[in-house]
Amino acid sequence: MGRKNSAPRSAGQEEDDAMSKNGTISQWNTPDGQRFLPSGQTVTTLTPGLYDIRVSPSVGLYFDKLSFNTESVLLFPDSKSSEVLGELQKFWDREQYFKNREGKTPIKYKRGMILYGPAGSGKTSTIALVMKDVIERGGVVFVFTDPDTFIEGVRIFRKVQPKTKVVVLMEDIDVILSRHDESTVLNILDGVNSFEDVVFLATTNYPDKLGARIINRPSRFDKRIKIGYPSFEARKMYLEYLLTKTEIKEKKVDVSKWAEDTDGFSLAHIKELVVSVIILDNDYSEALTTLRDMKEVVLAEEDGSKIGFSHPSNTEEN
Repeated sequence: MGRKNSAPRSAGQEEDDAMSKNGTISQWNTPDGQRFLPSGQTVTTLTPGLYDIRVSPSVGLYFDKLSFNTESVLLFPDSKSSEVLGELQKFWDREQYFKNREGKTPIKYKRGMILYGPAGSGKTSTIALVMKDVIERGGVVFVFTDPDTFIEGVRIFRKVQPKTKVVVLMEDIDVILSRHDESTVLNILDGVNSFEDVVFLATTNYPDKLGARIINRPSRFDKRIKIGYPSFEARKMYLEYLLTKTEIKEKKVDVSKWAEDTDGFSLAHIKELVVSVIILDNDYSEALTTLRDMKEVVLAEEDGSKIGFSHPSNTEEN
């Protein structure tokens, strides 16, 4: 008699199986001295890095460390990335000024920043620089997905590590707010759960979708910085990063000319130009024209100029 097909397994069940197979039980864990549970090796702190807070039916809430390579992160010249990084480095270095107020009420040690601008302008590169900095300081980065899971995860995390520096990454915050209860997200940003030693770093391609409760409350997001298209020097640096010396020689690439020709291009467009011409051997002029035609035109209402995002220090693109 043939074996019946087994019922399809859920993602959670497959995840549990993987954790069970890969987990090494080496000791006992006891919450109260009466119940003893088989446990893997314990650590005193989460190692610095990038984490997703997740929930499994079998093990409950846990922190999943994600791969993140800090060695290839580029700091482009004359870019807003430097401004963002400098602002947050100053924040981390001035903790005592928030907490030691000479008899005055301490100011909550938290910061919020929104990076906005067209897709492919370099927001991801800026985020990578911020993550690299906090990880080098011994901190952690949490990817924000589900508010309830985040709240519970932070509650547990702070019991074990009350002073570790944390960056909360809220990519596409407009999408987050559309999918979840806005009041819950706002309470998190307000620090209702006494969450300190933290930077909330949000991004959006569509700042016009954010309501006044986000853009007009400095206690939630204190800085709003436009990440525009890369400058000539940044484009040249990125091209030199992408191209090998052999490719430049064999294809007779004039890097400075390529950097001039790609004015107004995003990093994604520049990378595609290299792929199209260098790897796929397409004609340079044709590839350039195709990418110019594809280039997204960012309207004024989409880049935030009509909803209070314009600021003297933020109007320069890079």
